Amino acid sequence: MKTIKKYIDLTYLKDLSNGSNEFISQMISVFMVQTPEALDTMERCLNSKDWTGLHAVSHKIKASFAFMGIKELEPVIISIEENCLKRTNMEQLPEMVSKIKSVCEVAIEQLEIEKKLFI
Repeated sequence: MKTIKKYIDLTYLKDLSNGSNEFISQMISVFMVQTPEALDTMERCLNSKDWTGLHAVSHKIKASFAFMGIKELEPVIISIEENCLKRTNMEQLPEMVSKIKSVCEVAIEQLEIEKKLFI
């Protein structure tokens, strides 16, 4: 049986919530709605070589990863930001965006399960 790596850690979100399950549930919902949209935007920017747009959406989504404790993506999203800003290592961007998408898909599935604990 294959075990799936747990990408999320809600410790920071729980600390931030001051014990409010409603707040946690709401933040998870926002992440689950906004992240797929942001990922689509990242892919569009990548495909059209809109480095300014890719930098902007990467910067915006970075805080969401911190809230959900998706530590695996922190160095990746920072690299995307820096590479877009400096126009360096552009050939690595498709692989980095792909990693973000695949980790987020699993993280969203994990958050759907976690969210039920806070309703």
